[in-house]
Amino acid sequence: MLGKKNKLFADQFLILYLVFAALWHVYIYIEHTGLLQESYWMLMGKGIYLLHAPFLFLYIYALTRQKKLQAKYMVMLFVPFLLYVLHFIYYYLWVFDSVDLSISNGLLYVNGSVAVSWLFFVISFHLIDPIFLVLTYALLRDYKRRLLESVSNTQRIGLNWLKLLFSLWLMMSVVLVPIGVLTVSSGLVSTDFLDMAVQVFSVGFFFTIGFYGFKQTTVFTDLHLKEELSMKTVSNNYERSGLSALQAKEYHSLLLTLMEEKKPFLNGELTASELSQMVGISPNYLSQVLNKEQKQNFFDFVNGYRVKEMILKMEDSRNSHLTLLAMALDSGFNSKTTFNTIFKKATSQTPSQYFKALQK
Repeated sequence: MLGKKNKLFADQFLILYLVFAALWHVYIYIEHTGLLQESYWMLMGKGIYLLHAPFLFLYIYALTRQKKLQAKYMVMLFVPFLLYVLHFIYYYLWVFDSVDLSISNGLLYVNGSVAVSWLFFVISFHLIDPIFLVLTYALLRDYKRRLLESVSNTQRIGLNWLKLLFSLWLMMSVVLVPIGVLTVSSGLVSTDFLDMAVQVFSVGFFFTIGFYGFKQTTVFTDLHLKEELSMKTVSNNYERSGLSALQAKEYHSLLLTLMEEKKPFLNGELTASELSQMVGISPNYLSQVLNKEQKQNFFDFVNGYRVKEMILKMEDSRNSHLTLLAMALDSGFNSKTTFNTIFKKATSQTPSQYFKALQK
């Protein structure tokens, strides 16, 4: 990653995450050599797990927002780890040498009783990934919403990589969290097995994110799209937008006339910014008009016209010498997969099924 040419903005955070992964496994190796077996610092090393979710979240945030998280929020991500460090230092300096310590099923016992403060952090170990998964899901959902309000073609935007990353993280948590709960609550699963499971899943996860993250080119098609996605949409602030109901209807009428006469949807890379310029309104006004008057987002609106154009071409006997894919490309679609998915969603039939029905 350090030697990769043309690094992306998000690659900085991927490198940071992989450095963390490497250090974590260095600690795991040292622990398994037995060097920390009789040392209090073994407990300090366990807290490194609290860094996994924050570092991964920062990488996904950088991928989807193309900017850094604000400093105050970034600090909040690492509060669990910072609290763990301070808690360990307190125990290391003033408690450990004056009490009788023992560890069983992943829990720390002080003078024969479970240490409540350490129990809090054990619970944190189990909750941190699910919590960050919820935050990441909200982040990805917002990213997808902004995409559908801004672009008419998502083929070259890295949604698949983001879906894979989230799915792998979710799968890892679905397996490891129950194992951890069984280990702590009942002892039905040994701590050795839990450690092995964490290591196996983490190694596979780190390898996947490193390999595919290195191959990742960009989640954005080009600069103007990055700028477009960074704009604040007004979907939740329509009341303050200054666009009256009468103006919205007028702009809607202009938009429909433009789509019928100029057919800008034939441009496979059409964006909301480009279409709003053709209509003579701001992208935010275009978003409001589509949501309020058309009851659609930009993606569905434009591709709806492409489907209609495709059907017209299917019905025209002059296009009998063309393949369905050729007609689809002429209608503004950029790939066979995208075309098939959108066409079936609009008509409940595949393009070939629809075309065969026309010929009967």
